[in-house]
Amino acid sequence: MVSHSIYWKITIPFILLVLAGMSILGFYMVNSAKDTQINHLETQLTNEARLVAKISLPAFADSGKQSELDSVAKTTGKEIQARITLIAKDGTVLGDTDQDPLTMENHATRPEVVAALSSGVGQATRYSATLHENMMYVAVSVMNQGQILGIARVALPLTTVGSSVNSAVMTIVSATAIVAILVILAAALIARMITRPVRRITEAAEGISAGKLDQQIPVRTSDEIGRLGRAFNEMSLSLKTTMATIVDERSKLATVLTSLTDGVVMTDSEGRILLVNPAAERLFNFKEAKVTDHPLIEAVHDYEIDDVVKKCLKTAREQTAQLDSVTGRFLRVIVVPITAGKSSAALILFQDLTELRSLQTMRRELVGNISHELRTPIAGIKAMVETLKDSAINDKEAAMDFLTRIDGEVDRLTQMVSELTELSRIETSRAELRMAPTDLNLLIEEVVAQMNPLTGKQQVTMVTDLAADLPIVGADKERIRQTIVNLVHNAIKFNHPGGRIALSTRADNESVTVNVSDTGMGISKEDLPHVFERFFKADKSRSTSGTGLGLAIAKHTIQAHGGNIWAQSEEGKGSTFTFSLPLIVNPSASNP
Repeated sequence: MVSHSIYWKITIPFILLVLAGMSILGFYMVNSAKDTQINHLETQLTNEARLVAKISLPAFADSGKQSELDSVAKTTGKEIQARITLIAKDGTVLGDTDQDPLTMENHATRPEVVAALSSGVGQATRYSATLHENMMYVAVSVMNQGQILGIARVALPLTTVGSSVNSAVMTIVSATAIVAILVILAAALIARMITRPVRRITEAAEGISAGKLDQQIPVRTSDEIGRLGRAFNEMSLSLKTTMATIVDERSKLATVLTSLTDGVVMTDSEGRILLVNPAAERLFNFKEAKVTDHPLIEAVHDYEIDDVVKKCLKTAREQTAQLDSVTGRFLRVIVVPITAGKSSAALILFQDLTELRSLQTMRRELVGNISHELRTPIAGIKAMVETLKDSAINDKEAAMDFLTRIDGEVDRLTQMVSELTELSRIETSRAELRMAPTDLNLLIEEVVAQMNPLTGKQQVTMVTDLAADLPIVGADKERIRQTIVNLVHNAIKFNHPGGRIALSTRADNESVTVNVSDTGMGISKEDLPHVFERFFKADKSRSTSGTGLGLAIAKHTIQAHGGNIWAQSEEGKGSTFTFSLPLIVNPSASNP
């Protein structure tokens, strides 16, 4: 009986409090919804009245067209589903959506009309004897060069506001009922917890044993049950804090291992895998779940790595090695012993040095290529200078010839330095692309006109096959022009008299493609993969003119635009160089 009494002492006040609160809130929300709807309707009618005033202005301004105002009112009223009334400055009705204006009384005394004539906008709400319902009227003045020509009035019934308010009332009533039910259930649960604290403590303890460490029970007494409850809560909080710390530290370790770009593998004293990070999975192409508890050799398939790890486990000392792995990567392997009591384990770090070694190789090759390219013109300049010093300086004709050659060699060196600088800027993303909408067909025609004198000199025919309606692309126009010039210049240089060069364009849903084909000497299969490398020349004697940087610059220019460039060739039958640029959705967005 006592338990029953406490139950109702808790439940009934909860119910009364919530019902009172919901009633007050409901009253406020109903009035707020009504005011909001009326304000919205007034704003809507004001905007529509201004639109009608604008539409009807030509007819108001021309006295000969005022007879058209009734047609304007009826047509526009049907479109916006509202009653429109067009009124002369003296109150005469000139047009109305629902009535014949000739049968309507003068509107000069209507409140909204009076307000519109005095301030430009008027609003009134009243009962309409014509439509037999409450209406909201909004009138605005029709102005022309500062003069009022008439009034445009728009009206709508207030039944829409009433419907919205009724809907809000139903929603509030429904919400009140739902909340009341929830409160009753909550009160019942609270009463049950108060009358059965021991059962709650038991259930909470079972929750902790199931891994739910955030168990807390309400304590409202200071007796033995209350002290037991407080002790349980303190124990639960302490346990939760301890476990959270452990989980946090584990999460930090997992985050570090996941974020490392170097591969990490941990093995036990027998060389069996205990832990693997994602970088190691990618490096050796395996999954942690499949290699855990398996010998390291089964995962990496590399006896050199396995020998380094075994040596570390045997000597309990750090071991380091650099080797070419079976995956084709050049790796630095660092193995660190981990000792815990009598048992030991090994932590293995795999650093992929493949790119670094490749960069070092490229650097050596670049230095060698630059040295080779610079040696010939510098040696020639030195020889000619020495000749001039000896005796040729007195022979004006020979001296001019030598000076002309020296000038040519200096120009060649200047071009090489300029192209090297440009290539370096593009490769390091320091070259600013001035993106703009670009018509590749027009650009190709300009290049063809520019190169025509050279084709005539080399007795080579150049033709174009340009796709109609080629989409505009976003590109740095001058850099793309230089790329096309380089490709066409190579096609001319490596062609033969009577040869042919064809430039064509095409497009698909993703990109625009440009082809430059020639019927020249072609490129061997061995040389084709290297044509876009710096200083590469198909003729190994390097007797042809040029720096060997043009195609490298073209490659990096196209890649900087997000495109691709490639070459196809058959020795003795000619070559085709192709590049593609991605389409842009909005060309104007590419303007710098």
